[in-house]
Amino acid sequence: MNFVPIDQLKEGMKLDRDVYLYDYKTCKVAMLRSGQILTSAYIQKLSELQVLGAYIHSDEKQGTQRLPQPPSPIKRELKEEAISNLENVFDMFDKNAQNINISHINQTLNISKKLVTALKHNKNIELSIANLKIYDDYTYNHSLGVSILAIAIGLSMGLKTKELYDLGLCALLHDIGKMSIPIEIIAKPEKLTPEEYEVVKQHPYKGAEFFLKHKLANKTVCAGILTHHEKYDGSGYPNGLRGEQIPLFGRIIAVADVYDALTSVRPYRKPSSPTEVLEYIMGGSGTAFDVHIVEAFLKKVSPYPVGSCVKLSNGEIAIVVGQNDCHPLRPLVRLLSAPDQVLDLYYGRENLSLVIENACNIATDDLESPEEEDDPVIE
Repeated sequence: MNFVPIDQLKEGMKLDRDVYLYDYKTCKVAMLRSGQILTSAYIQKLSELQVLGAYIHSDEKQGTQRLPQPPSPIKRELKEEAISNLENVFDMFDKNAQNINISHINQTLNISKKLVTALKHNKNIELSIANLKIYDDYTYNHSLGVSILAIAIGLSMGLKTKELYDLGLCALLHDIGKMSIPIEIIAKPEKLTPEEYEVVKQHPYKGAEFFLKHKLANKTVCAGILTHHEKYDGSGYPNGLRGEQIPLFGRIIAVADVYDALTSVRPYRKPSSPTEVLEYIMGGSGTAFDVHIVEAFLKKVSPYPVGSCVKLSNGEIAIVVGQNDCHPLRPLVRLLSAPDQVLDLYYGRENLSLVIENACNIATDDLESPEEEDDPVIE
């Protein structure tokens, strides 16, 4: 199963999940069911109703067309270039700088510039970030994922281009100090002992020291590497900095690092859902994380995209019809029981007690082909 953006859907593709549709003109809800074969008319209707895309069956033996790659913030060639370069840089660190090659660092900066350019021109950045987990969960892929997220946050904050380049470089290199930690600790499938955790806590220092000592990165980048595990309330490491004592890059990467890490497979735990991690980050706003950076991050992540079907805490079923940038877990929704009514779960005071319990499926009539009926959306 692959998520395919709306502009890449093609006739003959087979849906692998139900698609719920809300018609803004008629205030009616309908669906295309899992297993439905897409026609050009269906795709046109999906586009008209602002559906971002659909999950498509990936078994080509069933006669479906060859699918595009899942949506990614960057092209495959850039990803491969970034991973290859990170392998070289990490290997250089692992060999204790016996063979320093400044060209590897210059290439890393060049990759950061390419990432910034790609993300600036990515109109579906929310969708891209939500699907970052196309990557294998491996050190280099984690570094790349964190860099993409950090740049997205920087764009949301309005950072200048040069700052974005340095931020991307810092994020690509933020975990290089882990190469100094024994593999039996890094890959340990159970909880670390206090002694082992103290070893792990040295990796920001080891990474920053390496780049400063050999003059491979500027002080801003090194400061970000050193402080990406500091917490806003002073409870982080290695120096227990608090608030704006923590450099900007450290505060940004702290959020990006936690999001990518908790939504990834690790030897000692299963990945958490993006929604669970968003709740964790939002819960840590002002304590573990800088409030302003969390706000910038939330503008780039949408756990309940427009068109999602959700169940509310009062038992009502609703369709998401709009977003609240400052609080993506509390969007605007339209009740199936009262389709002429939109509830704002964030700004509507009467709705403050309501929360989204989970995404859901609902029973509704199938969407009839637009070629067969003038008004295809059915209650």
